[in-house]
Amino acid sequence: MKFLYLLSGLLLTSAFQSLCAQVVVGYYPFNSVLTVSSNPRHRIWGEARFQTNSIFSSLNTELAPMVTFVRKPQHLFYAGVGANLGIVGKLVDSKTRLVQGYFLSVGTRVTPLVKVPQLGISFELTPYSRQDFKTGNFRSWLGVTWQLRKSEPVVTE
Repeated sequence: MKFLYLLSGLLLTSAFQSLCAQVVVGYYPFNSVLTVSSNPRHRIWGEARFQTNSIFSSLNTELAPMVTFVRKPQHLFYAGVGANLGIVGKLVDSKTRLVQGYFLSVGTRVTPLVKVPQLGISFELTPYSRQDFKTGNFRSWLGVTWQLRKSEPVVTE
């Protein structure tokens, strides 16, 4: 439970820091996951992930605070930890656990086109463990991101 409080506190801090920041929407087509994140160009940012191809009662939402540790004009590297929450499942069946599992994310986002700086490609490696830490899997995600507010084009010399 302490982990959930810590996670909530980090997400609120990240959300407050980036209230006026740019929002990035991403889609991982091979995993059917839609993401909404605050500006990953900030040192600390948050991300919410939603399954888009699942039975309604088993839809899971993942929340994660992220830390960007390398920022370059056309790419960045980040890492974070988060929780997989079964919010809809908890509403449907009160015996279902809210926290379904935990994950660690390490990834990169690249903006390959200088003329279209809001378009990006995202790649993540995400080890995942169930809530009891007895089972898990190693996920890899490849997707496309779009920054909703247009950023300044990268100047190359």
